[in-house]
Amino acid sequence: MRISFIVVMLAVCSTFSHAEESAAGKQDDPKSDTARIRLFGQNGMGVKYYPNSACYGGESVTVSGGIGDAFSSFLGTASNTSIGMPETPNSGKPSARNGLFSKAFFREYKIAADQPLTLKLDFQSNPGVRYGYCKTIAGTFVPEAGKDYEISLDIKDGMCVPILNELQSTADGVILQPVPASKAEHCS
Repeated sequence: MRISFIVVMLAVCSTFSHAEESAAGKQDDPKSDTARIRLFGQNGMGVKYYPNSACYGGESVTVSGGIGDAFSSFLGTASNTSIGMPETPNSGKPSARNGLFSKAFFREYKIAADQPLTLKLDFQSNPGVRYGYCKTIAGTFVPEAGKDYEISLDIKDGMCVPILNELQSTADGVILQPVPASKAEHCS
């Protein structure tokens, strides 16, 4: 009787463990109707995405740029939100993106696949902290089902460089494969 109880408990634990992996955002199903994105933010950086839209304006998700995000980044208390995407050099060490009073963080989201997704990025710093300014940079692309993407706005020599990569898992680790995006305009 005890042995059968132990066997049943092991089976139940195994089932819960598998369910937790699935709930964490693991994308093993190639027929999935979703994709995943990882976006980076920090104090002074505005990051929004517009699901199912080839332009910006209207319904959006704010990743970075709200008062709470800016304050927590300023205080160094901003934290990452992961749904289980593979680690990359950017996500493995987001502190490499930190500025003075500007802790970098990332957030991961499940999004609809095979629908346009528009991203709106901007950056404005305070003189003496990290100088730079970018007007709105907006781009759109169509994420493919079951794929993972990483989007960042890099500030290099006072210029803003948006970077969109697909994460491809290999035996040697994750490869960042550039993905083309089209310029997005404000919705009329």
